[in-house]
Amino acid sequence: MYLVVNEWLPEYFLRKASDGEKKQLEQFLNRFLQRGDVLYVQTGSPFEAKIYKFAKDNQQFPTYQYFKQFIGAVLRNSKRCVLVEKNKSIPDEIDKRLNELGTNYNSDRYLFETAWQIPDNEPKIIITSDLKLKRQMEGNGYFDVLMLADFLKSY
Repeated sequence: MYLVVNEWLPEYFLRKASDGEKKQLEQFLNRFLQRGDVLYVQTGSPFEAKIYKFAKDNQQFPTYQYFKQFIGAVLRNSKRCVLVEKNKSIPDEIDKRLNELGTNYNSDRYLFETAWQIPDNEPKIIITSDLKLKRQMEGNGYFDVLMLADFLKSY
């Protein structure tokens, strides 16, 4: 299974993450590694920037080892992570939903640009902790935008 995740993942590594968030992260990572799934990550994306910034900022704390392990086991492992370049080509309907007046969904554009590069015969799954984004994208016909808690129930 090919997956795209937003910034909840690096944030749940932090010491300030709640016990519930840490448990969700642990469950996700354990299943991800057991199943042999693949993470798609856009080079230079907010996700990539956060994971490396948080790792650097937390070098003096015990949580650093978790960042380091994740980076080594997943992000730097070509069998577990596909790094993709920015791709501005996404379906017009998605572009319209991201740019809807009065919203800031365009900051999540990178998730859809990344997922759009998943092979055509595979589901394009985006796992988020942003309920508003999930609701905005319901029924779009291109991407499965799933809440982390819901995804974990069947993962």
